Amino acid sequence: MRRIMRGFTALISSLAALAAVASGPQATWLETTHDFGAFSEELGFVRCTFKAINTGDEPLIVVSARANCGCTKPRYDAEPTAPGDTLTVSVAYDAKGRPGRFEKKVYVVTNSGNQSTLRIKGTVIGASNSLKGRYPVEAGPMRMVNTVMPFGEVLKGHTSGSVIRAYNHSSDTIRPQIKNAPGYVTVIVQPEEVPPGEQFVFSATASSGKCDLWGSVTDSLTIVPDTDSDVKVNVSTVMIVREDFSGLTSEQRAKAPKMVTDTKVIDLGRIDRDGSPQTRTFTIGNEGDSPLIIRRADTPDAALKLKLSTDKVKKGKKATVTVTVDPSAIGSTELLNARITIITNDPDHPTTMVRVVGQL
Repeated sequence: MRRIMRGFTALISSLAALAAVASGPQATWLETTHDFGAFSEELGFVRCTFKAINTGDEPLIVVSARANCGCTKPRYDAEPTAPGDTLTVSVAYDAKGRPGRFEKKVYVVTNSGNQSTLRIKGTVIGASNSLKGRYPVEAGPMRMVNTVMPFGEVLKGHTSGSVIRAYNHSSDTIRPQIKNAPGYVTVIVQPEEVPPGEQFVFSATASSGKCDLWGSVTDSLTIVPDTDSDVKVNVSTVMIVREDFSGLTSEQRAKAPKMVTDTKVIDLGRIDRDGSPQTRTFTIGNEGDSPLIIRRADTPDAALKLKLSTDKVKKGKKATVTVTVDPSAIGSTELLNARITIITNDPDHPTTMVRVVGQL
């Protein structure tokens, strides 16, 4: 039995010895991946060299070497590599106009009939000229696409998202911070730690149910590029909060409040820029069965001040809106064309506009 085992072991050893020397040409690569790390775009082309030993018993020839991107250029010697010698394939990457992380492949085919895959990777720290177009907002070690987070129209009780893309153009890892965000806006930084030359995002979620206002809601938050940075970026948040009437039955709609105003335009005529403030009124009536709730009466015009007599109007009743116009706050324009937005719980006409016009 022992003789049989010794014979079997010898057979295995012989086969292993035969396998150690491959028949025909054979490329054994010393490494198949090269990491350039983080480097400046201003370097232009960066290069590395891959080496392979011909572990076969016939000359090794590189038939072709091609990259999966035009920015990557492989070069090789077409001369045969004798058994035991080393062949080289050099790879150059053009970083110009390509800030951020990259990973490219080079496919090498030899006369052994096999294809080898070589990989290069790294992170390009963008030059200022290249980043201006992609990330026009500069903030210390960080650059951003913009400084506005638009959430669009959001039904009450629902959420909406917005993203600002950014880039770390410094040579150090940064940890961006969010400060003074509105209570209804949550912002996370992905990733929390940003290596040099890496892209990242500020991902925000607005919860309209946590916002007390209706209609157009504008707020702001502050972004600090790094934990110890003195740079602060003010970012505007904008969303339009609408009421969700989708759950109303046909019977509920039939009994819903119906808002009407006694005018759509308040014409002040000729306005004396140096004159005293002018006051006008209009009414908001309820021709429906259920109480009318005035969610908001608002104007973006600094020259107008509004006062609402009540925000709840019973069936058949009216609320009075007092409009005060200060001519000195109108500005240099010769025409006043202001708007007042009224938001209610009328499912058919949730938003109504009243204009205030005049000539100076």
